[in-house]
Amino acid sequence: MKKYLLLFMALILAISLLPVQTNAASKELKVHFIDVGQGDSILIQAPNGKNMLVDGGSKGSGAKVVSFLKEKGVKSLDYVVATHPDADHIGGLIPVLNAFPVTNFVNSGKVHTTQTYVELLTLVDDQNINYIEPKKAEILIGNYTSDFYLQVLHVDSSAPESNDASIVIKTGYKKVDFLLMADADADIEDYLMYTYDDISADVLKAGHHGSGTSSSAAFISTVKPQTAILSYGKNNSYGHPNLAVESRLNKVGAKTYNTPLDCDITVTTDGVKHSVSSTCNNGKTVTTPVVKPVVEPAPKPAAKPTPIPAPTTQFKNCTELKKVYPSGVERGHPAYAKKHDRDGDGYACE
Repeated sequence: MKKYLLLFMALILAISLLPVQTNAASKELKVHFIDVGQGDSILIQAPNGKNMLVDGGSKGSGAKVVSFLKEKGVKSLDYVVATHPDADHIGGLIPVLNAFPVTNFVNSGKVHTTQTYVELLTLVDDQNINYIEPKKAEILIGNYTSDFYLQVLHVDSSAPESNDASIVIKTGYKKVDFLLMADADADIEDYLMYTYDDISADVLKAGHHGSGTSSSAAFISTVKPQTAILSYGKNNSYGHPNLAVESRLNKVGAKTYNTPLDCDITVTTDGVKHSVSSTCNNGKTVTTPVVKPVVEPAPKPAAKPTPIPAPTTQFKNCTELKKVYPSGVERGHPAYAKKHDRDGDGYACE
């Protein structure tokens, strides 16, 4: 009996010395700011395994974006977001949609007549991708108690200029938040400051490629980013980025990364701290703990902007559609629907 007891004790000791095995992968949120020259393209890889692409740069950048996604192990995209219909944001999405299965396509709804925009929406229609025009404050992924979430803070399909239609996204994991400003200008920044109780973010993708029409001093002081990303083309003809914008970011203590200087930029977070790596700096990583600086609240603008209601884009029948669009709509228009185009000529309710 003593012999068996000794053997049993020896077995227990051997098991206790074995290395602990775990199948639980380290959950992280990765946000990649892809260097597409004068444009925007952002890949979000969520802790739950979902992949989201926000914009795709110009059409000439499409091959680079497709290659980057494959390099990061992307097999399909759960969401593709076209923040607004400018070619330097949506052109590269056409090769992406041809290369990957896409579940949901999120569009600002801003009507545009360019061939690139029509080609993109036609592709969405032909591939039967679920089409979404979000509303302001709509949470697309998660909820107010989720560890990971993605929310649309601004969108305006009726905006007179395409930049003003920009889908502004706030996303984050646990205690680390990202604010992606697309090409939103200072007026939209004022709207955000007035409308939401908290627009602070650890990482800010500055609006409109660092243009002087965006990233006002009041807005930067309100967001209080620790890390700022400026996406633009080297030696561009627009003068991006504006030196005053970089100065404002430096003033609040933000570390700034620029795609022409740092190339592809990846921000990784475990929900408590975040780190930044960039391909032009040999993958150099800087780990930044989440310690939010104390900054006095910025004064708010004098007048609250009045949101413009979005027009109806879905109609039960042609009678209802013609009340808004008397001449009908062609394919590519947000109000176009196959069921109203009975003769299949690409024009509904003509």
